Amino acid sequence: MDLSNTTNMSRYVTFKLADNMAGINILDIREIVPYIKITPVAKSPEFVLGLINLRGQILVVFDIGVLLGLEKRTFNKDSHIILFKHKDVGFIVDRIGDVITMDKEVSDDIPANIDSGIKEYMEKIINFSGDILVILDAGKILSKTLSGQPSAQGEL
Repeated sequence: MDLSNTTNMSRYVTFKLADNMAGINILDIREIVPYIKITPVAKSPEFVLGLINLRGQILVVFDIGVLLGLEKRTFNKDSHIILFKHKDVGFIVDRIGDVITMDKEVSDDIPANIDSGIKEYMEKIINFSGDILVILDAGKILSKTLSGQPSAQGEL
């Protein structure tokens, strides 16, 4: 294995939100767990699904799709919860994809006509195997969700 250019590489966990493919840097993820019962919390923002008890730890789960302006969806056995590394929060996705390794420099410009509420959560867009892969920025997502003030109004 050639380790000479691994410093220019990033690894992303990919996932599906409705018919959209997205990803997040693997370094921002603590773990991925299968869908478990989520207890709703009264008077929480629309994007907050509720709380889970994971091995005795209470964690907040939000719907990243709603945060990005997608319709509310139902979740099933294919759904998973991606937990962030440094915060007790995670988000639910419709289906987990592959872990991919990409050159940090490989990306396309984020189109100017994408809703600014969605654009603020995006790190970059990658043309991946003929599909568009939207890479989300964990720091931006966490700052908005922890403040409770999402702003996305459009579609992914």
